[in-house]
Amino acid sequence: MIFDTSIVLQILKDKNFVQDIRDRVDNEIKITSITVYELLRGAAYLKVAKHSEKELNIILSLVSELDVVPFGRKEAKIAAYIWGKLKLKGTVVSDADVLIASVCAANRQKLLTADEDFRKIKEVYGRFEVEFVAPH
Repeated sequence: MIFDTSIVLQILKDKNFVQDIRDRVDNEIKITSITVYELLRGAAYLKVAKHSEKELNIILSLVSELDVVPFGRKEAKIAAYIWGKLKLKGTVVSDADVLIASVCAANRQKLLTADEDFRKIKEVYGRFEVEFVAPH
């Protein structure tokens, strides 16, 4: 199962959240390279804006412990298709979400998320498996 940024941030904010989702997780937890970028960009911004390395160090430590599923050619092809289907419907979703969904679909991994934008992606790309949890 792949966790998106919303789930990782919720885990970092609320240690009890891990217990709440434990029964949903089949075996190992993975994140995408896109999620790594999203997490690092936020932490890097805090480092620059607030001169604090705390968040960056936490994210770097966390990322080093998780399996990271990369974005490559196959994922790019799926992402382009998803983007085209969304564009045709007039639906706006962040590029990061489209890329994360394409990584999940290409690698036949279910995404665990609290981000409702992934419902829009599921509507146009049925081979994308996603499970939603309510944020705390």
